[in-house]
Amino acid sequence: MPVININPNPVVPVLPKITDRTQIDVRYSLIEPFANAHIYWDKEFGELIYDVEEPILKDSERDAIKKLEEAMIELINVNVVTEKTPEKIMEYVDKTAKFLISELNLTIEEGSYAKIFYYLYRDFVGFNEIEPLLRDYFIEDIECNGMNTPIYVVHRNYHNIRTTLKFKEMDHLASFVEKLAQRAGKYVS
Repeated sequence: MPVININPNPVVPVLPKITDRTQIDVRYSLIEPFANAHIYWDKEFGELIYDVEEPILKDSERDAIKKLEEAMIELINVNVVTEKTPEKIMEYVDKTAKFLISELNLTIEEGSYAKIFYYLYRDFVGFNEIEPLLRDYFIEDIECNGMNTPIYVVHRNYHNIRTTLKFKEMDHLASFVEKLAQRAGKYVS
């Protein structure tokens, strides 16, 4: 399997100045080449929508990710990485994933591995589905008011925007908050 290149800091685009919010329809990269922001006016909701576009997974790819994540939770130890740069951590996750694919006898197509690695990177190195939002230069704030409610962002150019993201399970939301607290070294209520 080839080495996967992920660029979590793509070039910041120049966004068009549009005064009529109903005419906004922009797309730009957040994590190259896997995650993009698509901001557009939604007639049904009558507001701007911020859609994080990520690779679409087949059922077999979702199953492989689930198996790999379960095994990686038991095996992964980022503390063994001496240089804790994002590149070195990604390299460690890549090696661990490839080792586990072999150990678990998983059959993964070459094109599928790139998508699977992106999600492993996003969930182990980053902050799960929120990671692309954190990589957006234009986002000043992220608001989550609980389970089954859309996450909102405050965008430098387009202000308050509803996203297509929401936490659908309490365990998943609690796990995210715990991860956030651990990395911040703070108690989060």
